[in-house]
Amino acid sequence: PQWLKDPVRIYDSPNIYRNLIGSENKKRSIIYQWINLITGKIYIGSAWNGSSRLLSYWSPSILKRNYPIYNNIKYYGIHNFALAILEDLGPSGSVSKENILSREQLYLDTLFKDYSKLVLNLSKVAGSTKGYKHKASFGLSRKGQLNPMFNREKSKEFIEMQFRNKKGQNNPLFGQIKSSSTLAK
Repeated sequence: PQWLKDPVRIYDSPNIYRNLIGSENKKRSIIYQWINLITGKIYIGSAWNGSSRLLSYWSPSILKRNYPIYNNIKYYGIHNFALAILEDLGPSGSVSKENILSREQLYLDTLFKDYSKLVLNLSKVAGSTKGYKHKASFGLSRKGQLNPMFNREKSKEFIEMQFRNKKGQNNPLFGQIKSSSTLAK
């Protein structure tokens, strides 16, 4: 794997070392790098609490999000990735978010400058998707005739449901007893 810097810790088989990843990075602020062992594509990230962030890559609800890193992990499988901790910035409370993002930005600058064809990050800016440009087809695919609902008839029942009175007894939750935790929210 092509690491952007000599890593502090390397996990060449993240599935095997999942528990170790969680324990070694618990309550640590880190800068990390994922690399796809098949395509060579690279993702740089940072975390206030390393273990919770890194272990989220195994969570199905997180992997449902439409980001290149998650799509790559779903497509190739996490067993085809390697993980490196590029920097361990110390305990979570000892480092400011600005400091973490500034360190991540240094790696992102290198990544976008030297490895621009291997990037899995959406944005050139650390901690933000600001500046990400959608493809032109993104907007076009939802306008006019390209919209899947264009010129489709809506049933009478559907229109009635949309405009019916939903107050009082017509509300589907009318008369339901709410738990104390729901009322507290």
